[in-house]
Amino acid sequence: MTTEFQIDGPKLDKIASAFKVKRESVQDLYEHYKKFSPCLREQCLAHIMRGMECYFRKELKNDSFRVICEPYKRISPGQKQASADYFQGSRFVINYNNNCNASWTEKQLRDYIAHEIGHLFLLATKDAKNKDKRRNVYTGITEPLSSIFGIFAMSEKNDFYANYDVSLRNHNDWQEILDSFISIHNGN
Repeated sequence: MTTEFQIDGPKLDKIASAFKVKRESVQDLYEHYKKFSPCLREQCLAHIMRGMECYFRKELKNDSFRVICEPYKRISPGQKQASADYFQGSRFVINYNNNCNASWTEKQLRDYIAHEIGHLFLLATKDAKNKDKRRNVYTGITEPLSSIFGIFAMSEKNDFYANYDVSLRNHNDWQEILDSFISIHNGN
């Protein structure tokens, strides 16, 4: 694992110097950022969920439709690794066990969440069909179609990382990130 992009003291110094601000201001902002940052790690497959929000806002004609994905508030013995609820026409809620251990990897967690997203996708698609009878939609229960949806989602995600991790949209190193934002700041 590389530490190239991890922020540390020398990088904070470089940022302060490059933008001509006090080191304490940069440090304070970074401390606040670190409080926010764990929320990003909890948003497994966030781009898929955001895409679903946009899609179902249009399909269900509800601009406030949203997807919530968060860890279980408490874990009970025998509880599923992930579960989902569809609140008809308004939101999806996905809960998951975020206590990954040797037998429960982050990769498996993401697969479970993709499976739950599949259930919700199928239910919302059925709901949208009820509003527009011309739409084709699956019939029957959401198993195994939710797993098939998960395969599609994880295949696309893995394809993205396999083919775009070295693309022109990624920075080569941390210095390139700093230089880019200095250029933006300077109006270039």
